[in-house]
Amino acid sequence: MTTSTQWQLARDAAQRYEQILVPTILGPAAMSLVEFAALRSGETALDVGCGTGAAARGAAERVGTSGRVAGVDVNEGMIDVARSLPPASGSSIEWFVKSAYALPFPEAAFDVVLCAQTLQFLDDRPRALAEMQRVLKPGGRIALSTWCDLSESPYFDALVQAVAHHVDSDTAMGLGAAFALSDPTTIQALVAQAGFRDCETTIEEMHLQLPDLRDFVPRHVSATPMAMGFRSATHEQQDAVIQEMVEKMALYRTQDGFRIPFRTHLVKAMRPLTKHRMRCFDVPL
Repeated sequence: MTTSTQWQLARDAAQRYEQILVPTILGPAAMSLVEFAALRSGETALDVGCGTGAAARGAAERVGTSGRVAGVDVNEGMIDVARSLPPASGSSIEWFVKSAYALPFPEAAFDVVLCAQTLQFLDDRPRALAEMQRVLKPGGRIALSTWCDLSESPYFDALVQAVAHHVDSDTAMGLGAAFALSDPTTIQALVAQAGFRDCETTIEEMHLQLPDLRDFVPRHVSATPMAMGFRSATHEQQDAVIQEMVEKMALYRTQDGFRIPFRTHLVKAMRPLTKHRMRCFDVPL
């Protein structure tokens, strides 16, 4: 069995992704990026690799009815779920099943391009970034996020280790792939090579409340590419994963569940009005 490392989920898994991961982890992460992008009323925004649309919906609220928002994802199941959800407040959102390598828009169509936890899954990152720059207006900005190193998010780290130990390493790769682009120097170099300038980077640490892990862990896994491998494991193997997670996360237990830190890189840069050499600097925490 080969586990997908690009999070190509069928529609039922995309529904679980929206119901389980967006409220607890990926929604808060997307909103951190939207806040960092500093969207303004009336702006036009594109969410590349939008999934079920968490960042796009946050953007719609901020640009308001005078703005415009579009969401693009290559995964038809994700877009089907995004379209099925109640409309966001603010701007309406247009949804497109398209690749990040061939965005269906003319040059200079948007003020802002968002890319929330997507770039790490793309095989040709320079090509995707070139497309994002193409559809930005001169002076427009890109805002992207990628997870920090796996070791900096204890829940994810423990889950990858537990699945690799008790199920198999191939299944664990379905989550581990989300951390394939976690070195800040590499991220900054990709942005610079794509021709962006005035790059601003920071690290956001989110302390997120998760429910009882005995219930949450198998539900989480069911909404990821690890689902098939986990389902194929014995009950003893599945229980061992869950027990290891409960033990390793005991430090973060609260009265209502678990409150766990997750760390993500946030990067913002501008399409130049004219060609300049890019400057990139870190923003202190």
